[in-house]
Amino acid sequence: MIFVTVGNANQGFGRLLQEVDRLAGEGLFGSEEVFMQIGHRPGFTPQHCTANAFLDGEEFQAKMHDATLIICHGGCTVLQAISLGKLPVVMPRMRGYKEHINDHQVLFVQTLAKKSRIIPAFEPAELKNAILTARQKGGRQTLPQSHSRIHDMIRQAIEDFAKTR
Repeated sequence: MIFVTVGNANQGFGRLLQEVDRLAGEGLFGSEEVFMQIGHRPGFTPQHCTANAFLDGEEFQAKMHDATLIICHGGCTVLQAISLGKLPVVMPRMRGYKEHINDHQVLFVQTLAKKSRIIPAFEPAELKNAILTARQKGGRQTLPQSHSRIHDMIRQAIEDFAKTR
């Protein structure tokens, strides 16, 4: 299962959702299910994917764990995916598209991409190649997981946060 998540920001993230749905319609994912957590996106109904606005914490964690590929926004979800050993495809929300209040996600994605922890796609036109690259790598991290104290603290904070959702 491919898991697409846009988080819970109040702004919609149609750029990502529409392109994934289009690619699913082209057959990019074969017969594999594509499940989208679409957040605040009134009026958007995917034609080729299964969708839900929000998931409870347990359901969200199960989707993250079971996914063969995670496609997400550039927020905390990225750290959850990495902590599970996944290599997510990440499109940051951008201020210029009114998807967020600033461009902190762009900076975050650029930093993680330089460290080869994610596959970035800044625009919808880049998404297909990013997905193909991630699939070629099996959707898994190829770098050894860090076992630093700060990494353990971040992972624990993410796990604690997920339990409260």
